[in-house]
Amino acid sequence: MVKSYLNLILALSLTFISAFNTTQAEASKKVAIVDTKLILKKYSKAQKVLADIAKAEEKLRKKLQAKRLQLQDARAAKKTETEIQLLTQQIKNELEPEAAKLEKDSAAKSKAIEDEVKASIEQIKRKNKYSIVMIKDAVLFGGVDITDDVLKSLEGSK
Repeated sequence: MVKSYLNLILALSLTFISAFNTTQAEASKKVAIVDTKLILKKYSKAQKVLADIAKAEEKLRKKLQAKRLQLQDARAAKKTETEIQLLTQQIKNELEPEAAKLEKDSAAKSKAIEDEVKASIEQIKRKNKYSIVMIKDAVLFGGVDITDDVLKSLEGSK
C-alpha cells in the first residue's frame, strides 16, 4: 500500500515537472495564426481563379443540359433503343473528356493558389522568426494574427 502511494506521488511529481518544463519551453516560442478562409476570400487572384472555374463549370453544365434535351427529343421522336444508346455513348464520349479536363485544370489552379499562400506564410514566418503558424480556426486564443501580412505579401507579389 505504501509502495503504491509512493509510486503515485512520484508519478504526480514527474508529471508536474514535465508540465512545468514544457510550459517554459512553449513560452519561448512565437506563435502566429492565419485566417486562410479570409485570405481566399480577399486574395484577388484566388477570387479570379474561383470565378474562372465557376464560369467553366457553368459552360459545361449548359452543354450537358443541351445534350439532355437532345436525348429527350430522340425519345420523343420514338428513336430505337439502339439509336438512343448510340446517342448516349456519343454524348458521353464528348462530355467526359471536357469534364476531366475541367477537373484537372481546377485542381492545378487551386494547388497553385495554395502553394502561393503557403510560400507567403513561410516567408513571413521566417522573417518574423515565428516558431509555429497555425490556422486561426484551430486556436481558441493567443498567437499573433499574420493574415493581413500574408494578404499584403500575396497582393504585392502579382
